[in-house]
Amino acid sequence: MYNIFLIKKEKELIGKDVVLKKPKRENWKEWAELRQRSREFLQPWEPKWPNNFLTKDSFMSFISMVEKSLKNKTGYNFFIFNKKNNLLMGGVSLTNFKSEGYKSITIGYWMGKEYAGKGYMKDSLKIICDYCFTDLSINRIEAACLPKNLTSKKVLLNVGFKIEGYAKKYLNINGKLEDHLLFAKIKKGI
Repeated sequence: MYNIFLIKKEKELIGKDVVLKKPKRENWKEWAELRQRSREFLQPWEPKWPNNFLTKDSFMSFISMVEKSLKNKTGYNFFIFNKKNNLLMGGVSLTNFKSEGYKSITIGYWMGKEYAGKGYMKDSLKIICDYCFTDLSINRIEAACLPKNLTSKKVLLNVGFKIEGYAKKYLNINGKLEDHLLFAKIKKGI
């Protein structure tokens, strides 16, 4: 069980080495710089970035979407910060929230190049899964990744996700519809 603190009516999810916080307007510059430094590392695994992706206006639109989703309880976004030095390292999104009947949610995530492979995402996903099962009363968390993204596949398996299927032409990645492995983690006791 991880620590979840209510600070100024906003949740902070605290793990061993990370703190997950809601993205804020003042995070733009640090976010844009991290994403730019990590562009070549991230682009093979993500939808193609629009030309204005790293601009302040684009980020402010993202923040508005985050706030609307949170208000409507349809999605939740967190930035991943280093617990020791408070540097932004990555992000986690929870989308496709289905509260009735399904009680499921879809998880997506990214990590800046210089922080990848150091256990920060594993720590973050453990926290997020606990948050989903405990705070959001979710029964099922879904995820997907490209079959060739061995790092993402490994981190999902290491935090208890199981492969459930293979979806052809599932998501547009870097300008092309790509096949994906489908994963799920089910709440214990269900």
